[in-house]
Parts: sequence; C-alpha cells; structure tokens
Amino acid sequence: RGHEYGLRLAQVFRDGIKFHQRFHEGWCTREEYRQQGEGLTLRLEKLLNRAPLKTKANERLRLGILEQHLRGRILLFLSDPEIPPTNNAAERSLRTVVMARKVSQCSKNARGAITYMRIKSTVETARLRGQDPVDVLMSLRC
Repeated sequence: RGHEYGLRLAQVFRDGIKFHQRFHEGWCTREEYRQQGEGLTLRLEKLLNRAPLKTKANERLRLGILEQHLRGRILLFLSDPEIPPTNNAAERSLRTVVMARKVSQCSKNARGAITYMRIKSTVETARLRGQDPVDVLMSLRC
C-alpha cells in the first residue's frame, strides 16, 4: 500500500508531461491546456494535502514535494506551455562539462574547477545568446 502513493504521484507528473507534449503537437487550445493543467494541479494537491503517511520515506517525499509546490515550483509548466516540463536540456548541456572535467582532471584542485566552470559557463551562455564565444571571452580580458 505504501508503494501505491509514489506510483500515484508519479502518474500525475507523467500525465502532465504527456499533456504538455500533446499541446505542442496541436491536440488542444491554450485554454484547454490551462483547464487540464488546473485539473492535474488539483490531483497533485489532493495527494499532498492529506493526513500524514505511515511510512517515513513516503511522508518525507510528500512533505518535500508539498514544500516545493507551496513555493510554486511544481507543475509550473502547466500554467505556461512554453516552460519545458523537465530539465533534460540542462542535464544534457552539463554532460559535456562533466566529461571534460573528468578527462582533463582540472578539478584536482578548487582553483582549476572554478576556472573551468567560469569559462564553460561563459562560452555556453554566449552560444545560447547567439554570440561568438571567442569574442565574448576576449571582451573579458583584463
């Protein structure tokens, strides 16, 4: 029975992601998306605003998600379909950074790690803004 709570929570999130994808495929209007999003948010709130759970792990999960929900950080993509439902893009962009750091061993000390982080962050931000990373780095010279 304790396992069921996590499955029900996960289903709400899966339904939200699926609906987000369907919106972008043209299956519904923005108003329908908003209404469906409200319904999914109510489903989540029903799972979160309940009596404390018996198992410690489930109660910790419930309270953690509830705290984030109260801060407006959960299912935010259901209020604005332009917000991606996952952080997959951010995770993918970090993958190259992690691999490069491991291969070059530049994080053997704090100074090397910080230097690499700053350079990589500047280069990636420039790329996202459509700027030439070399020009941006050269403009930062002291």
